[in-house]
Amino acid sequence: MKRTLMALTLLSILTTSHASQVANAWYFGNWSCVIDGRAARMVWQVVDDPQTSCSGNVCSTSSGVAVRGWFKDGAGPWVKLVNRSASGADLRFTYTGDNTRWFLRHDPNTGVATGNTIWRGNTYPLQCSQGQG
Repeated sequence: MKRTLMALTLLSILTTSHASQVANAWYFGNWSCVIDGRAARMVWQVVDDPQTSCSGNVCSTSSGVAVRGWFKDGAGPWVKLVNRSASGADLRFTYTGDNTRWFLRHDPNTGVATGNTIWRGNTYPLQCSQGQG
């Protein structure tokens, strides 16, 4: 029992350590957005992402972290953002609601990220600012 509690405590400490070691990126956090004139919200967070692998009846779990994103258009549901690719001030990702690619470019002087979405071949403006997302 003591060994199990000690292992769980160590795993908890390691998980916390991993999360604090992830580099911060400009898009992390809560964002207030406007997509084609409509209010929206976006969130990018570092989350726990443990991995379990098994060989027969023996399983092991390793601690880790991952970056996850979500987008909410108006009163609609939260939708996952995936395939994130960031380079400097540019962020590209896929909105899983309709499997379209989105783009944002962050201006560090204003704190505003401006870009677009493409849906059915048409480009729609997207603008986000850090805040109450």
